[in-house]
Amino acid sequence: MTDMGDTSPRRPLSIVVAVIDGGEGLRRTLAAVCAQMRTADAEVIVPYDEWTKGTGELAREFREMRFHFISESCSGVASPREHRLYDRRRAVGLVLAEGAIVAMTDDRSVPAADWCQQILVAHAQPAAVIGGAIDNGIDRPLHWAMYYCDFGRYGRPRARGPAEYVSDVNVTYRREALDSIRDVWRDGYHETTVHWALRPRGVFFDDRLVVYQHRPNMTLRQAWWERVMIAADFAATRVVAASGLRRVVLAALTPFLPPVLLTRIIRHMRRQRRPLPHLMQIAPIALVLLTGSAIGELIGYVGRGGKFWPRET
Repeated sequence: MTDMGDTSPRRPLSIVVAVIDGGEGLRRTLAAVCAQMRTADAEVIVPYDEWTKGTGELAREFREMRFHFISESCSGVASPREHRLYDRRRAVGLVLAEGAIVAMTDDRSVPAADWCQQILVAHAQPAAVIGGAIDNGIDRPLHWAMYYCDFGRYGRPRARGPAEYVSDVNVTYRREALDSIRDVWRDGYHETTVHWALRPRGVFFDDRLVVYQHRPNMTLRQAWWERVMIAADFAATRVVAASGLRRVVLAALTPFLPPVLLTRIIRHMRRQRRPLPHLMQIAPIALVLLTGSAIGELIGYVGRGGKFWPRET
């Protein structure tokens, strides 16, 4: 991957939209951003490649946005769902971004109407990384279960302040901070490694920045496979330089993950004051999804850096 133009700040805000599903989901996200980008004097960057069919056609609909086709091939990719494709698109977007503040979201998220404005307000304080709140946008049991498995910790209400974790579906960076760790994300953006590298410069959570998860066509089977693959990628990244003994220990602990993570989900639901009937409805579905997470982490720990991946069906 090569540099693409001058990266000196020219605008207050750049927004990188990662293409995951494309299609109507991407159109929905871009429409939400388009409605507010002028007020914030923001540029919007949409990196895409040969795996994202139809994305380039949206450039005619959203002419104010910057669609960038990634011409370099991604060798060894066997599926459009492989996480390294998403990582590469995000990295290309970060290289292209010219704003003093760089925000990132994806096409499974719909930003709130004041998202851009709140980003600029939040960055009045000096943290290098500011992540925002993530709420569920579809009131169905499966979607609530998916939401709590992925993003429950980021749901409102939650106090603003220093944070150990923020999510790449609603995150913002100071440009100079990103440039200081360019070697970390240049060839592929990984949320965990980027935020670990920037932690000394401040990672902050601010619930004024809000996006809504919106994936109306997801099925339980698809959601389960997604949990497997996300967890495998996380585990492989976590132990890329770990000893064999550490891998064995972490792999041996994976059967305990579903009950432990379900307890965390229940805690997040109580923090959000969800009624008991809602909890009882969501918990069994969440447990099924968390079983997929445990299997995925096992794959990541024993697969030596993610060389083994399950095939989607």
